[in-house]
Order: sequence, then structure tokens, then C-alpha cells
Amino acid sequence: MSDMIAVVTGGSGGIGAAIAKMIALKSEGHLKVCVHYNGNVEAAKAVSSEIPGSFVVKADLATEEGRKSLMDAVLAQGTPYCLINNAGIDKPHEPALMVTEASFAKIIDTNLKAPLFLMRDFAKEMARNEGGVIVNVSSVLARKTVVGSAVYRAAKAALEALTKQYASELGPKGVRVVAVAPGFIETAMTSAIPEEQRSVIRKDVALGSFGAPEAVAETVWHAVENQYLTGAVIAIDGGMAL
Repeated sequence: MSDMIAVVTGGSGGIGAAIAKMIALKSEGHLKVCVHYNGNVEAAKAVSSEIPGSFVVKADLATEEGRKSLMDAVLAQGTPYCLINNAGIDKPHEPALMVTEASFAKIIDTNLKAPLFLMRDFAKEMARNEGGVIVNVSSVLARKTVVGSAVYRAAKAALEALTKQYASELGPKGVRVVAVAPGFIETAMTSAIPEEQRSVIRKDVALGSFGAPEAVAETVWHAVENQYLTGAVIAIDGGMAL
């Protein structure tokens, strides 16, 4: 097993789990997978149990201490080559005129502040080793309005801007930065959407259905392995943003 590490934040379920498994499968042992979580340890261990040589790390990435603990755990295992900024939250849902400062802080800290400083810190290690790739998981909502998603979509739009900025500044250092923007994907989170609302959403998707987590994972792997890809935002939304 290589000491080159792929870190998947929010890797304990849904899209994160699919990404972690896809990287392990496609890299054929060349990348050791770190499954990050901040909630259900059993779910994280279950994902890790399917990935030989992987390890789990618990950390609250909205805090400086949590980000440092993740970095320390990764460096103890080897050299970070790949960072997948997948961890995120989409709640609370608040209409534009009801947004609160508390919800703003919660969503921004998790969906923007955390990936920003993880990019900064992991990119330093990657640049030191003259190679690496960062993939930020954005959302179709960076380009699509949905009532109650004002702060969430602002955070994702900003994450896409940061992707381009970091790609520009880090390219000369051998570090690539890419974003993927999933639409509505079949996960535990979206399974809670009432069927009536799901039907409305499907009508707005050109392909007429929610996507599979593996569709996102395959695109993330493409971003990891394509050595001439950087600064791009790749939509995986079935045509929802058209």
C-alpha cells in the first residue's frame, strides 16, 4: 500500500462513501484512503471496512483545531496527494427574508471556511512534494435558485470562485484544483424529500431522474487522474442547470 493519501471529507456516507470507494478501486492501491467523518463513527468504520488499508479520522472541520487534527492524522500516515472537499451541510433552510446570523455562520463555516483553509493547508504539503490535486464538491444550486437555499448556494458559488483562484495560483506549484457540481443525487439526505417535491424536481432535470452517488464518484476520479485538468467546474446534474 502506498503512503500517498487521498483524503475524503464527509466520507462516511452517500456521495463521500462512493468517492472513497471509487478512489480505492481505481487507484489500485496507489492511494491510501482517509475517511473523514464528524458524526456516525459506525458508518465511517463501515465504509473503511470495505477499503483495504484505509483509516478513519473524526474532526470538526468548521474549527481550526479540527482541521489541524485531520492534517496531523494524515501526516502520521503518509503524504497527502489528494483532498476531496466533500463535507457539507444544506440546513437550515430559510427563505431569503428569514435568514438568521446563526444559520449563516453555521453554513458558511462548514461549506466555505472549512474547504478554504483545508485547501490552503493541504496545498502547502502538496506543493512541498511537487504534486497533488484538490477536488471541491459544489452543487447545482450554485447556479439554480431554490427557496430556502440562499446561504447554501452563496457558499457553493464562492467555493467555485475559490476553485478557480487556487487553480491559478497553485498550478505553477504542481497542484491542480477542480470542482464538481452535483445535482440531486440519491442519498439518505435526498430520500427525506417528499415524493410530491421530488416529482417537481425531476421535471426540472433534462434526464428526468435523480443521479447515483457513483456518477459523482466517477467524475471525481476523472478529476484526480486527468493531469491536464484544473480550474474547471464539472456539472453532474442530469441537465438541471441548463
